[in-house]
Amino acid sequence: MQPLATVVPFGAVPARAAARLDATAYACDLLPFGEDLFGRIKRAEAGSVVLLLADESGDPALAGATKAARILERRGGGEAVVVLPPVPALPGPQARARLERAASLSKCCVVQPVVPASWADAVRCFIEPLAVYGLIGVDPREIHDLLRPRAALLHLWQDHSLDRALPYAREVLMTCRLGPSATLREVEEAARRIRESTEARLVLAGPEVSRDDGPRAIAAVFL
Repeated sequence: MQPLATVVPFGAVPARAAARLDATAYACDLLPFGEDLFGRIKRAEAGSVVLLLADESGDPALAGATKAARILERRGGGEAVVVLPPVPALPGPQARARLERAASLSKCCVVQPVVPASWADAVRCFIEPLAVYGLIGVDPREIHDLLRPRAALLHLWQDHSLDRALPYAREVLMTCRLGPSATLREVEEAARRIRESTEARLVLAGPEVSRDDGPRAIAAVFL
């Protein structure tokens, strides 16, 4: 049976971030970082979404992630997402242009988390709506459609940089990570915050997560 996702960390730091995720709950295959990584990629059964967690933002790291994406595509993989290292502040115009260039060259969705968001939060944002039953569900095709070659910034809900990024949005995926006792009011509040800041299309998901110390909500702002 095809995994829902394949997660590939390139480097020790993104590998530690990925190790905090419950790969079983997400129906994911996590390929550990280490020797013969590309050999294992060539033997992997690729998931319907491929997340490549890069440890650097430069062209060599992007080339390696792109090579892995092409191999996994031949192995039956679906949309590829390259997650770059987190940056400490909202990227300026030149940095956003570099993200868009990276997406164009790699033919992947290229995502940059803004601190305190991390590589693990990118996996949560895109995979939990597909893997976890929730109060608000989405058609899986909506998630897959968002992950075409383009650039996105990833923000945690409590980070004020989210509000500064929304004016640049073309589309927004908001993943509200709800507890078992959550109500629709939490989701409605999230939707209102986004819609008051942008006219961009909003895809809203509410997967139910329990006993999880991750963020309450995560937003992917597609540029």
